[in-house]
Amino acid sequence: MASSQPMLPPPTEINDAHKVYSIAAWCIVLGIVTSLCVLWRLGLRFQTSTFGADDYAMVPALLLYIGWTAMAGYVNLHAGVGKPLWEITIGEYAVWFKGIIGSAWLYPAMTCAIRISILLFYQRIFVPTPQARIKYAIWLLLALQAVYLVVYSILPAFICRPLYKAWHPLERQQYFNDWYYYYIQVALYSTSMAFDAILLVFPLYPVSKLQLPLKKRIGVSVLFMMGAAASIAAAYKLGIFVSEMQRYTDINPEWLRYEMSTRVPPQFDHYGRTFWIPSQVEPTVALIGTSLPALRQSILSVSQRLSTIFTSSGSSSFGNFGKILPKKRVSKAGEHESLSSDDDNVGLRMNYVGAGLQAGKGGTNEHNMV
Repeated sequence: MASSQPMLPPPTEINDAHKVYSIAAWCIVLGIVTSLCVLWRLGLRFQTSTFGADDYAMVPALLLYIGWTAMAGYVNLHAGVGKPLWEITIGEYAVWFKGIIGSAWLYPAMTCAIRISILLFYQRIFVPTPQARIKYAIWLLLALQAVYLVVYSILPAFICRPLYKAWHPLERQQYFNDWYYYYIQVALYSTSMAFDAILLVFPLYPVSKLQLPLKKRIGVSVLFMMGAAASIAAAYKLGIFVSEMQRYTDINPEWLRYEMSTRVPPQFDHYGRTFWIPSQVEPTVALIGTSLPALRQSILSVSQRLSTIFTSSGSSSFGNFGKILPKKRVSKAGEHESLSSDDDNVGLRMNYVGAGLQAGKGGTNEHNMV
């Protein structure tokens, strides 16, 4: 027999006694560490006079990532994330839904900027083949990023009409199309994952053409692919988003006693770890990974100094790893480039892969080689 008791209204005063802050803490910590990592990379590029197109593209990517982190931190701290759903006020739910709408626009712009930076890095680092296969593939992927950004910047506008009703919890259901939101998010995450997967395997072909032992080619490939490893996080995010949207049975019965259970998706009880954490990890992996070629040289420099102090001969483990790339020559333009006698003439521009700290100061000795 159905209960005759009326459903309970949402609380009117904020009570954070049962709130868990771990999600907000993780988002903020990852944001700070990643931002410092990228700033370090940009600083090294500027110091070594190797600041290029991919670094310029990284500036808006970093700003968008900082904006994303700020939004993630604010929403997780002020929207009731981490509390039982029945302890969240109307005002907190309003902030929650604003975060959802904000992420629908900010995510495509941020991921697009990051991928553009990675593609420009590939364009700079890989010497094109005579048939220009690499160059044209990069141009095509850059054009597709523009299409990706335009399409997924337009679609969110139709989630709710009028849009501002999306963050009015008591009226939201009348105007918000949950299934439309679900489908465009699945399409967005699937497209993003596909692009990341392409970037993940893109370096394999040009690296395979380098005349290096297999072990060293694998090392170079791993170094370049780290920036696109976000596809793994994107795959997890897509999988957990789809599975959570289908979850209707594993619901705390206490929640069903409250009026807001008829207006708020029950999946919100796991929203912190199923949306905000993977959404923060994905760009974090991409930004740190794509910064590693520049940061490796700084680590190598420190390792070489420690090796000089603590050992009388030989090189450190970082120093040995630094020898995986081919020897360089100085081009007419003064750039340090790798040599490759492969028929396809695929090489690596050495001045852009962790150029030595003395580069830009006139230093052209072997210590400037990665």
